[in-house]
Amino acid sequence: MLGFRIVERLYGTDIMSRLKMLNETQWWSESMLEEFQNKRLRAMIKHAYENVPYYRRMFKERNLRPEDIKEREDLRKLPILTKEDVRRNLKDLIAENVPKSMFIEAHSSGSTGEPLKYYLDKRAYSMGWAQTFRCWGWAGYRIGDRYVKISLNPRNGIRKRIQDMLMRCTYVYSSGINEENVDRYLRKMKDAKIIRSYASSAYMLAELGEGKDVPHPNAVATTGEILYNNWRRKIEDVFETIVLDGYGGESTPVAFQCPEHGYHICMESVVLEVLRGNEPTDGMGEVVITNLDNWAMPLIRYKLNDLVTLSDGCDCGRGLPTLKSIEGRDTDIVITPKGFLVVHFFTILFEYIEGVDAFQVIQKDIDRLKIRIVKNDRFGERDRDYIETKIREHAGDIEIEFEFLDEIPSKNKRRFVVSKVPIERLWYE
Repeated sequence: MLGFRIVERLYGTDIMSRLKMLNETQWWSESMLEEFQNKRLRAMIKHAYENVPYYRRMFKERNLRPEDIKEREDLRKLPILTKEDVRRNLKDLIAENVPKSMFIEAHSSGSTGEPLKYYLDKRAYSMGWAQTFRCWGWAGYRIGDRYVKISLNPRNGIRKRIQDMLMRCTYVYSSGINEENVDRYLRKMKDAKIIRSYASSAYMLAELGEGKDVPHPNAVATTGEILYNNWRRKIEDVFETIVLDGYGGESTPVAFQCPEHGYHICMESVVLEVLRGNEPTDGMGEVVITNLDNWAMPLIRYKLNDLVTLSDGCDCGRGLPTLKSIEGRDTDIVITPKGFLVVHFFTILFEYIEGVDAFQVIQKDIDRLKIRIVKNDRFGERDRDYIETKIREHAGDIEIEFEFLDEIPSKNKRRFVVSKVPIERLWYE
């Protein structure tokens, strides 16, 4: 706890005070949370209008005033902000009244090959960590407990290493783990309350650690990627614990799972719209967020290019509304003449085909799929026929082309599905 207070003082953050607030607000009723959220939304809109050139221009072009945006439904009067809009207008999206000492430069993960540069301030950074710690607290974590962070990047900076030491964080570079040294890494993770990791890295560690002396944390907290059902089962079985998945984008916390596995929306710090086109939906739709903390560079009605499905609630008793599932990026959805197939359909389809070591589905047209496969000597014509039959049962009469490769090419995180068919075809056909 003392180390964490030192970090707060050094970095100028206020994570602990925000965490205290969040631990109270999670038990409020949904109507109380909506009132709190709307108050924060009105403050953000006023700030953006008065201090951010891009939004001042957007409001004037539409003959709007800040008073016209009072609650979530009013946000539809404003245009959606895309990644390309951010790239083109980066300078004009920065607030004129926020001291540069409060700025933190950040970049998106670039899972689609297009990383994005943006800025957040220390209050947004603090809220992001407070939301994370609240979720970990649902599994018994308290600030000062030891945790492990498994990352795709090596930890090089001395400043970050000092922060890790003070926060009792054991940092693990996932690319360095292999069959020969996995035991050494597993020993480094002993006695950690939480293991935080990209979903794929946690799954890889579970595969390598099966049958070995593994740690048993209170939870494995996954983030950054879609958590597939077979990955969750493997991680939970090997580590004998629960998996708590988190979802967000551009340093904005959106939803975290509780032990009941409900994805609780972070209403205190984000306005979430689930849309089909520009209309709200109670089912599956596109994610549009408004960050309520990032005054340095407001992201209002920012499109994450993800699809989620809303839920009726969770049995845990928290007032925070919930998502049922995170379906993936809009380019992870295969749209067919009979409807759509989400990425989970394909991961389940290939999970038990022993002759397939890796796969990727490419869609260029609504009636044509290419199935890339890395096969082994157990793959046969029966497997090929089975794949074709199952896909056509759900997709209809479409052309299916197979391509057999030695490996699936990937610049970054490998994507199981790559679709070039616009998601709008699903909403409007």
